[in-house]
Amino acid sequence: MYSKNAVNRIGIIIIKTCFMKLLKNSFPFLALLSILIITPVSEVRAQTLPEVLEEGTLSEQYEYLHERTNIYNNFRAIREDMFRKIRRNSIDSLNSAYAEIRQLNQQIAKQQSGIDSLNALQETTASERDTAIRDRDSLFLLGIPMTKTFYNVLLWSIIIGLAIVLLVIVVLFKRAHLIAGQKTREMKELQDEFDEYRKTSRERFEQQSIDHFNEVKRLRGI
Repeated sequence: MYSKNAVNRIGIIIIKTCFMKLLKNSFPFLALLSILIITPVSEVRAQTLPEVLEEGTLSEQYEYLHERTNIYNNFRAIREDMFRKIRRNSIDSLNSAYAEIRQLNQQIAKQQSGIDSLNALQETTASERDTAIRDRDSLFLLGIPMTKTFYNVLLWSIIIGLAIVLLVIVVLFKRAHLIAGQKTREMKELQDEFDEYRKTSRERFEQQSIDHFNEVKRLRGI
């Protein structure tokens, strides 16, 4: 039978051996982690950003990160300055889209007000035309006498001109409405893409946490 001190010494030796093996297997990861911790953030910021992050569309920027960034142990390594840049670009794009939509809505409201005014003016003109037809024997406009033919030509010219202006405003209104709808759809697609990216990142993080937990359990089992 072994003495109690001998058993304790054997246990300590076994624990030290297991710890050294674990440290040896984890050395590359610990070395990489130490480098990442020691490296100042300012050095990362000092690196030049790719041109696509400065001038490309959001889709091109996300595609660049997808193709050019590396994955280590199911973690995607993204430079801090790149992450901040694309985050700022995404926020700027959303703010720009919101501002453009607000501006388009203001233009639509303004054009709608113009349409209402023209409709009221057209109704007034039509009423005046009916009155003039009833009083055709009294062909005076602002106290100026004129022939019936000239009066009718002038009146219909005004009506046609107003109708043309109304038609142009209606076309512009529809065009602005289509543009607003398109911008709204683009913004929704961008939001959906961002939500999908966030969902994918969360799922990847959860899977990595599970893998890490299983790895810890496996190592403890050793």
